[in-house]
Amino acid sequence: MEQQQSKVSFSVGTKLLVSVVSLLLISITFLVVSTIVLLTNDKRAYTYQAQSTESVLIGREFVNVAKYTLDSLRLYLASFDPLKPISQQQSVGLKAVLENQSQVIAISAHLVDQNSGTSTIITQSINDSVWKKTGLKFEDLLIPVELMKLGLPDLLNNAYAFINISKVGRPPVLAILMSDLKLKTNSTGIPVAIGFVPLDRLATEVKASAITVVNREGWVLFTSDPAEFHNKKNIADDPLYELSISSQLTTGAKEYEHEGRRFLGSYFRPGYDLIVLTKTDWRVAMRSAFALTEKLILLGLMGIGAAIVFAILFAKTLTAPINRLYEATKEVAAGNFDVKLAAKSGDEIGSLASSFVVMSKKINELIQESMRKVHLENELAIASTVQQNLIPPPEFKNEFLEIRGHYQSAAECGGDWWGFFGVGDKLCLMIADATGHGLPSALITASARSCFSVMHKLAQEDSEFSFSPGAMLAYANRVVYEAANGKIMMTFWSGVFDFGAKKLSYSSAGHNPPWLFRKEAGGGFKLKSLKATGPRLGEQHDVPMFTENSVPIGPDDVLFLYTDGLLEGRNAGGEMFGKRKAMKTVEENLNKGPEAVIKILMDGFLKHNGNKPFDDDVTLAVARVLHRG
Repeated sequence: MEQQQSKVSFSVGTKLLVSVVSLLLISITFLVVSTIVLLTNDKRAYTYQAQSTESVLIGREFVNVAKYTLDSLRLYLASFDPLKPISQQQSVGLKAVLENQSQVIAISAHLVDQNSGTSTIITQSINDSVWKKTGLKFEDLLIPVELMKLGLPDLLNNAYAFINISKVGRPPVLAILMSDLKLKTNSTGIPVAIGFVPLDRLATEVKASAITVVNREGWVLFTSDPAEFHNKKNIADDPLYELSISSQLTTGAKEYEHEGRRFLGSYFRPGYDLIVLTKTDWRVAMRSAFALTEKLILLGLMGIGAAIVFAILFAKTLTAPINRLYEATKEVAAGNFDVKLAAKSGDEIGSLASSFVVMSKKINELIQESMRKVHLENELAIASTVQQNLIPPPEFKNEFLEIRGHYQSAAECGGDWWGFFGVGDKLCLMIADATGHGLPSALITASARSCFSVMHKLAQEDSEFSFSPGAMLAYANRVVYEAANGKIMMTFWSGVFDFGAKKLSYSSAGHNPPWLFRKEAGGGFKLKSLKATGPRLGEQHDVPMFTENSVPIGPDDVLFLYTDGLLEGRNAGGEMFGKRKAMKTVEENLNKGPEAVIKILMDGFLKHNGNKPFDDDVTLAVARVLHRG
């Protein structure tokens, strides 16, 4: 027996370990990714909400300061004529305007040249109580010409402007400017009142996000970033600023990248062409999500480690009996079916071990049975070869008769048989069909064949031998009965051509009547069914004489013999080939000769039968009477 060649390349324990780790890895990855996505979305929403709240608060505070300051500046400009000298009484009134509010530390009036941005101071009032608290100096309230020029477009169009005049190292200060547009064409300059507002209190209100207040041109008026606050920066290229300018909404939010960094940003337009921008570094906003992710990953790695230890321990208890089964399979592959394999557990593996022992014994029994079957098949092949030798050659021709035969069994051995023997001007033609098919029927067929071989020998040796079909069937009946003991019967038809007397004598033992096609003068054929009565061979111990009939024969007469396997053969749909189809096929091809009749008929039968096995043996014989020279 061929040895098993396969080797274990991926053990069950390894598969279990990989499966457990993979399952945990997939689960942990899914949980981590889901948590990151959920926390990221949640933190993004929370950050946007917090930014929106901060920007609204800062924006409203900024607008309130701007509104109160602009109201004071408007009253300040209305308290004197900027084109005339200021009286002592007007100076007192201007001082009172400043002291009535607590947010502006100083107000000054200027005549500003619209072209150069230079200014000439008209008057200035200081709120002494607030001024001392700020720690500012007078030089901190000077507006450079370049900044004044930046504010001129707003002063000429809107009558107000905002300028960040904060200096590095000094308290933050915002200059709020208001112009008197009625004197816009004044040759000495447009009157402008400037209120100075400290932003230190506003800076303390900024909590989490970076907040920037800009005007519509993008100039920073206030920011929580000192570097941008004191550098007079313009952020017109900032994506969040661009969104606030292009959007029709008062407030909005956006996640964006700027200068290589990723931000979450919100904007709010509180009024006065001011824009409050709030942004948070994405990494800062997601810091808690990252921290939780790291903890989840660490927890997952700990879980995987524990799973590996568990899988290794469990795999050993699982794979030990499987390894014993594997070793047992190698024993069976080597031909040792007497396997001793004890079932040490009551689970499925233990049951499998018990089943494997039973299976090994069954395999041993099946191998022995297969060997016996092979031996029997060899014997059947020999029997089939022997039976084939009992069938005469498919072609025979002498001066009186031309015969073509065909035999095809449904199994290795069949129960059909046809044959002939002749002496002088007499020839006996026979066809038989034993019950069923297979080896028992073949043995009965061989007995009948031997009987007629003896009668052939007697006819050759005894010139007075009676070529009586009925008598020959009587002899054959005794042989079949004694061979089968009444358990297997055989239909048989025997006919004797007497070419001297020009007749055909025949008897039948329950066989299908052959068809005799008589040649007519016009060239056609006339069918005669050669019916004869008689019991099947082997039904009775003694049959004195079978009924015997005779018909005349002449040149070109054709005798067609067949067994019921032809007529009763069914196709896949259960439809029989049928007597009518067989008779029509034979009759249409009689002029083509016996060989053509059998070929065309079998081609039609095989097409009808399809690829399925034959239902029964099929035996045909066609004999044509020849002209005598």
